[in-house]
Amino acid sequence: MKLKGVGFFEAHIEKLLLGLMVAVAAGVVVLQFAGSPNSVSVRNQDLPPARAYDPVERRAQEIDAQMNATNIGLPEVGERAKALAGLEDRVRSSVSVRPRIAALGRAAAIDDALLEGQAEDVEYVVVTPPAPTRPVVASYAGTLDPTLLADNEDLATIVGPAQPFDLVTVSVETTYDGTALESAFRQSGQGEVRALPFNWWSNVQAFGLQLERQEQMANGSWGSTTVINGLPGQKSLFETLQEEAAADNLGRDQLASDARGAFEFAADYRRPLPLRTIAGPEWKPPAVAKQELAASGGADTRNEAQRLYQERGTQLVRKETAEKQREEAGGGQRGGDQGTGRGPRGPRQGGDPDPQDQTENRRVQALTRQIEEIDRRIEQIDAQMLALGYDPETGAPIESEGFSDTTVDARLLEDSQARLWAHDATAQPGKTYRYRTRLVVNNPMFGREPVLLDKQKPLAASPVTFSEPSAWSDAVVVAPTTAFFLSSATDGRGGGLGPSEPSASIEVYTFYYGFYRRATLTLRPGDLVAAEADLPADLRLPVLAAAEGGGEQPQQPAGNPRGPGRGVEEAIVVQPGGRQGEAGQQGDDAGQGEPVPDEVPASMDVYLVDVTIEPVQTEGLGDRTSQAVAYFSQLGGAGLMRRVATSDRTGELYQMLSKSAEEGRNQGQPRASLEGPVVRERPSDRPGGPAQAPAGGGGKGSGGGGGG
Repeated sequence: MKLKGVGFFEAHIEKLLLGLMVAVAAGVVVLQFAGSPNSVSVRNQDLPPARAYDPVERRAQEIDAQMNATNIGLPEVGERAKALAGLEDRVRSSVSVRPRIAALGRAAAIDDALLEGQAEDVEYVVVTPPAPTRPVVASYAGTLDPTLLADNEDLATIVGPAQPFDLVTVSVETTYDGTALESAFRQSGQGEVRALPFNWWSNVQAFGLQLERQEQMANGSWGSTTVINGLPGQKSLFETLQEEAAADNLGRDQLASDARGAFEFAADYRRPLPLRTIAGPEWKPPAVAKQELAASGGADTRNEAQRLYQERGTQLVRKETAEKQREEAGGGQRGGDQGTGRGPRGPRQGGDPDPQDQTENRRVQALTRQIEEIDRRIEQIDAQMLALGYDPETGAPIESEGFSDTTVDARLLEDSQARLWAHDATAQPGKTYRYRTRLVVNNPMFGREPVLLDKQKPLAASPVTFSEPSAWSDAVVVAPTTAFFLSSATDGRGGGLGPSEPSASIEVYTFYYGFYRRATLTLRPGDLVAAEADLPADLRLPVLAAAEGGGEQPQQPAGNPRGPGRGVEEAIVVQPGGRQGEAGQQGDDAGQGEPVPDEVPASMDVYLVDVTIEPVQTEGLGDRTSQAVAYFSQLGGAGLMRRVATSDRTGELYQMLSKSAEEGRNQGQPRASLEGPVVRERPSDRPGGPAQAPAGGGGKGSGGGGGG
């Protein structure tokens, strides 16, 4: 029966599917038996499954035969071993993506000579050490220890034949960033130029400072440059090394040993002590000396401090008087009403207060308020004097703490603030100079000519290398032998007694036996600057005496009980008011030594020409409109020297000379005890090194003066 509405496909779907499955099965059977059998691909070969392991077996047999062979042929190579080149590539290449690896410390560097045998084809970066910082400069003055002149002809020529051996010097201080030098060593150059191998420069150390000096000319320009490599009669270590290298007496091992010594005794190489002195202010580094001078101020500061001190004394007298009056008025005996200090008398008959009590109470209250006002003013004065650097109780400048070098010296390449200084003992008194510095270090290329290119071999000749020069320092006036400063001047016109002759009051300073001596003088036109400065009583010069261990040592004069400083083991001293004995001991006999005059000449070939009144520019109401100006001239000179009292004593030079003169007033007075010398441990017997510098002194108990 035919189904209504059902198509042919729908009616025969089962039969069609069955027929399709039978056809597919028949095709599979035909392909299996009529086509090619199954195969696998081994080393690009199609093999039936049964022969799949044949190629592997043959390769294993070939390898076994090679391993058992006795005649192995080496591969041909070119000028450079490919295996070594591969090793170099592996050593130099990173093992991971660089941004993803954490830093575990300093990167190691491999000596190219170890990798390449001979490195004639390698060019290295030439590193010039960066410059030190701009130096700080100060001038000093002191009296040398006479024993320094025994074997030092250069020094003896400077100070002359007779005591006191007064000498002015200049010290120059700077700092150096050693980490910047290390960074420069690690930098590669352009193209194929490589950084120096790590083991070449890892022991670079500071051997000292070289100074360069220029003198200021009369027209304000700067003259030629003078190189200073140390103190007179002493060779610096780097000079000694250069001489030894020139004579072919220095090798890389010895230079490396010197570099180790430069670190072990860094203070001696980086900060050598100044010449040892027996009289004069304590030497302090330039930065410290200039800070102290800046704090002490000039003549205006000193005058203001003296004025405040005098006012303080007046206020104390007023306070004492007011307190006595208050006590007499009954305000200082016992507690009472209204702060009077008196007990109440009680009311009079009728309840009225006693008029006498009221009067006394008012007087006590007024005196109390007056005392409180005085106390407030004294507090203000004390604060002002402290701000000026003066002690309110004594009126004297506040002494700064003694300098003690507590610098911690790290390895140069790890020290970002390496502190260094050097000294110039050849500067001429009264002249103006400026200085710059170069750091001297051991040359990392020294002695490595065999592994350098021909054009770089000359870089290996010198055992030391010099940094770039620092910037020039500020100008410094070397402490003069004699100097004068204008205190006041008048042109002689007007006044209660009518016109008079112009005049100028001056302070004259002359250097003698460790300190500046001051004299005051009033000049008329045509008068020379000529005066006599007083010396302390009982001042004596040292007398040379035989010392233990041979040689001669100075017996310390009265009033100069300073230790011998570095390089003197046994010192004989003469105590003021005491017998001869070892330093630090007191005696009973009178002080000994060669006496000095009571006065010393303080004269210059300069005379007063005239005094005029000149207008000054005013800036506000109440400012001065004129000032006295004194003109001086030098005998035989053509020009005039213009001096103004308000500014002549405000400079650094005046501060230095004035401070020295104040300290020199007590020279020759006994002290309760002696301070021992500063004696640094010395390096081994390296020729030309600090061990050969017995002239050093400084620190506590040795010389120098304030900065200038």
